[in-house]
Amino acid sequence: MTALKKLASGVGWGTASIIVNTIFQLFFMAIMARLLDPADFGLIAIANVSLRFYSYFSQAGIAPALIQKKSLDEGDTSAALAISLGISCFFYLIAYLASPWTEDYFEMQGLGLVMQVLALNFIILGFSSISQALLRRESRFKAISIIEIISYVLGYGVTGVIAAYLGAGVWSLVLAFMTQSTVTALLSYFVIRYPITFKHTKAQRKSLLGYGVRYSFIGFIEFLTSNLAPLVIGKLLGASPAGFYSRAQLLAHLPVQHPTNILTRTLFPIMSSINDKNSKLLISFQLSSLIVGCYACAVGIGMHFAAADIVSVLLGDKWVEVVPLLKILSLSAVPLYMAHTASVTLDSMAQLKLSLRIQMAVLFLMVSLFVWFSSSLTLENISYIILSMAFFRFILMYGSVIKLLNMAKKELGLILIILMSIILSTALIMNLMLLMTAAIDLPIIRLLFDVIAGAMGLIVALFFSRYFLRQLHSVDYLRNQLPVFDKIMAI
Repeated sequence: MTALKKLASGVGWGTASIIVNTIFQLFFMAIMARLLDPADFGLIAIANVSLRFYSYFSQAGIAPALIQKKSLDEGDTSAALAISLGISCFFYLIAYLASPWTEDYFEMQGLGLVMQVLALNFIILGFSSISQALLRRESRFKAISIIEIISYVLGYGVTGVIAAYLGAGVWSLVLAFMTQSTVTALLSYFVIRYPITFKHTKAQRKSLLGYGVRYSFIGFIEFLTSNLAPLVIGKLLGASPAGFYSRAQLLAHLPVQHPTNILTRTLFPIMSSINDKNSKLLISFQLSSLIVGCYACAVGIGMHFAAADIVSVLLGDKWVEVVPLLKILSLSAVPLYMAHTASVTLDSMAQLKLSLRIQMAVLFLMVSLFVWFSSSLTLENISYIILSMAFFRFILMYGSVIKLLNMAKKELGLILIILMSIILSTALIMNLMLLMTAAIDLPIIRLLFDVIAGAMGLIVALFFSRYFLRQLHSVDYLRNQLPVFDKIMAI
């Protein structure tokens, strides 16, 4: 199967997974927001962020190391399993012992016990990450998508909702998360079984750890930049504000995060196996930039204007404080996820040191801003800091990739023109739609028209941007490979 067919298969099955999971996630969110308090979401948000502090070290980047390895020899999976389980168990103990201190630090009653239960997921991931890596390495995207759908439905759509209805409170979120990860681990191993043995050589351990540790450390720095805000909010402002911010962040990321993750998870194993790096990576980078950028522009701008209706429909009236936060954070979707595609490109080129320098620069500036504005930090101020950091990271990431791939300035300009046209078109049509639907009392009806307006903005902009699209090298490549796409572009 060619790289293009693998990508099409991965994106196709990933899209199916996104549609089903998003429907259930929205359903789950709408129910849980009415059954639970903001403090429950704040508690689970702080617990997850605190545990992710350890999780990047507990996995040691073994899964990406397996994916990018040119060939797997006998004993490689055994080495990966031994390292993954060993380190996972070690960090489970650390997280378990540190949980009372974390509860005292954030002054949130019940946080320690929640963390101790959720930390069991380290061991589950230590096992399932190997199966997931092997599935991605073999481009078995159909199986991955089916596993994701089943595990999410059983975890959140069934266990979580039932537990919340029975009055389990924050534990309904814990049960949902643990059920999903357990089902994922069992199904992944069932699909791609491998010998559970620990026979391997020191050289095999060293090979996997050499790449994995560097990859994991970069991920940890990225985690700090992405989750510093919830930690600051939880410490300085409390559980309820943390709950408001976590819902705003989830709503702002949800429509773009899943499609982007599907694309990048598909691209990473494919790009890592490409021999002719320069030309193929440039094509992949341009295509991912266009797909993610065009979609994120329409969704981000659309959510900015429809924030009040989104919160009213999905969360309810008691979450009105989320609206101004969502208006700000929705604008970060474009730079955040376009930077993510650039980061994946750097990883596939093994430019880990460069990625680390960029992440360190972003983290340093973010900490500096939090310290500078420490006396006047509010949820809105923190959201503006996160927005500015998303653009800063985007500039650094994209500048680095463009330089490494020798991307022509003309093609960069064409991509920017296309993205700007989508932003302007979506903003204009959204404003017109808001004026036309102002008299409608039902938020769900207004939201339906908002979605239609956002889609119209994207379609209109792409139609009038065909001249610029045709001049891109990556689009020309697609036209040669896919006759159907060539006919669409010729209209």
